Amino acid sequence: MKKILLFSVLALVSVFTFSCKKDGNSTHTVKYTIQGSSKSNVTYTDQNGNVQSQNNEDASWTISFPSSKHGLVLKLTVISSDGSPVGGKIFIDGNQSAQSNGAVSNIAISTVLP
Repeated sequence: MKKILLFSVLALVSVFTFSCKKDGNSTHTVKYTIQGSSKSNVTYTDQNGNVQSQNNEDASWTISFPSSKHGLVLKLTVISSDGSPVGGKIFIDGNQSAQSNGAVSNIAISTVLP
């Protein structure tokens, strides 16, 4: 009886351990968007973890890219050129992962790539 119980426990542990593995080669699509009424300075983390900056971007600025760097911290910082409110969102695979609704003239949001 003890052998059957031990075998059952080992089988369950094996199933849970090996069935939950993530594919290390999977690629995610990251998308940053901003909202506002004026030009903004935008800083964001790219697909390789490098910081990129773009100045005087339109209020409807957006960028997307693929990335397979699991655990990568994605950051979006937006500063309004004239002090008007701005907002921003980060999407991973089409699902919103972080946001700021735009009640202030600058925002900083972040999330982690699964």
